[in-house]
Amino acid sequence: MTTNTGNISAFAPLILIGLAVVCTPLLGLAEPLRGDQVAAIFPPGWSERDVLLASAQAGQNLVRFGALPNVGIVEFSSQADLESLRAAGALLLLDPQVLGGCLIGAEASALPPSQLTGTAS
Repeated sequence: MTTNTGNISAFAPLILIGLAVVCTPLLGLAEPLRGDQVAAIFPPGWSERDVLLASAQAGQNLVRFGALPNVGIVEFSSQADLESLRAAGALLLLDPQVLGGCLIGAEASALPPSQLTGTAS
């Protein structure tokens, strides 16, 4: 009768490398926020307009939109500001640089006034 321990030990380095690749970026999510900006991640399906309106509802300044339409980079100055973003619909609040800047859009952008009011110009 043979055992499979030899086969499992052959894959151990591959398994450890895979876990390191997946888990290392996740460790950054647990670190406290530093600086005065936060990447506010809102529910999937939210548009830039929704993110802008939620930021305004929370009384926070939207600095720029993120790499995805449901991500906004927002200024904050206190824990109460973060709580107001959560109350406005933010699911996650992360350091914008945690994932190597992947949450930040390539360029600053702005919505035309017609999209803010929902009417055509």
